[in-house]
Amino acid sequence: MATLDWSELTRSQKKQDLYARETWFREGLRDAEEVLGPRRLPAVLRETALLMLKPDGLAAARLDPVLKFVTEHDFEVAAVRDFRFEGHHWRELWRYQLTSATLDRLAVNELLLGAGPALVLLLRSGPGHELPATVRMSTLKGSATLEAQRPGTLRSLLGQPNRVLSQLHVADEPADLLRELGLLFGESARRGLYAALAAGDLAPEDKTTLDRALHDFPAPGRSLALADALRAVAEAVAAAGPGPASGSVREALARMERGERIAWRQFTADLEALGARPDRWDLAVLGTYVIEYDEPGHPKVLTNPDPQSWKRATA
Repeated sequence: MATLDWSELTRSQKKQDLYARETWFREGLRDAEEVLGPRRLPAVLRETALLMLKPDGLAAARLDPVLKFVTEHDFEVAAVRDFRFEGHHWRELWRYQLTSATLDRLAVNELLLGAGPALVLLLRSGPGHELPATVRMSTLKGSATLEAQRPGTLRSLLGQPNRVLSQLHVADEPADLLRELGLLFGESARRGLYAALAAGDLAPEDKTTLDRALHDFPAPGRSLALADALRAVAEAVAAAGPGPASGSVREALARMERGERIAWRQFTADLEALGARPDRWDLAVLGTYVIEYDEPGHPKVLTNPDPQSWKRATA
C-alpha cells in the first residue's frame, strides 16, 4: 500500500482488514500500480466502475437497456471482456456475502452461472461527480432484495424477478474493483484492462465484442418467469415416462405449483433417476424460485458503507 491511502479505496474498516491480507486484492492493486503508475492511479480508480452482465442478464437480453441506462447516468464503456464463470469465481466473488448460503443455493448457482457466458464492462464516469464511479454505480444499481429496491434503480427497471436472478453485478467501491479484477482475470488480461483504461477510447476489438453480444442476445431474450420454467420442467418429466422416482418428482412439482419451497438437491437427484432431461436454463431458473436462500441467523460478513461517507473524511 505504498501508493494509495486506504481512504481512496474503501470506507469500511472491516473490508480494509480483510482485503489487505487477500491475494486477489493485492495482485489487482499491484498490476494497477505498475500499469497506470502512482500518479495516475487514484484518478483512474475514482472514475472507473465495473459492471458485469451475469449469464441470466445476457440470456434475458438485458444488455441493451443496461447500456442505455449507464449512458443516461454519465458513464461510457471503456473496456469489454467476455467471461465464463467457473465454480471458484463465484464462490470467491461473493465470499463475504454467501458464507452461510444453503447447499441448495450453491447447487442452483452452479447451474445458473455455468449456463452461459457473462460480459464484463469497465465504465468511465464523466467528471464532476461527488462519489467515486464504483460507489455511484452501486447506488444506481439498486438492491438485490426486491422489497428494498427503489424506483428508478437499474435492477428495478430490468424487472429482476427474485434475489438469485439479479442479472447483473457491480463492484461497490474502488477496493472491490481491484479485488474483482484480481479474481476474475489472469495477470496478462488484467494488465490489458488497466491499459485500456489508460488509453481513453474504446478499442475496436472491444466494440466488436460488445456488438457481438448485442447481436447474440437480442430481445425479448429467454424468459426468467417461474411459470415458464415450471411448465418446461414438467414437460421434460412427462416425456421421461414412469419410473422409480416418478412419485417424488410429481409431488415436488405439485408443491412448487402451490408456491412451496422444496429440497432442491433431492429433486434434481430424482430427476436424474427418472431419466428426465430438462433444459439446463429452465431447471436453473426454476431453482431460483423454490430454494431456501441462506441459513437463518447468519448475516453477511461485509455490508456496503453509506455512500454519503465518501463525501466526508474517513472515520
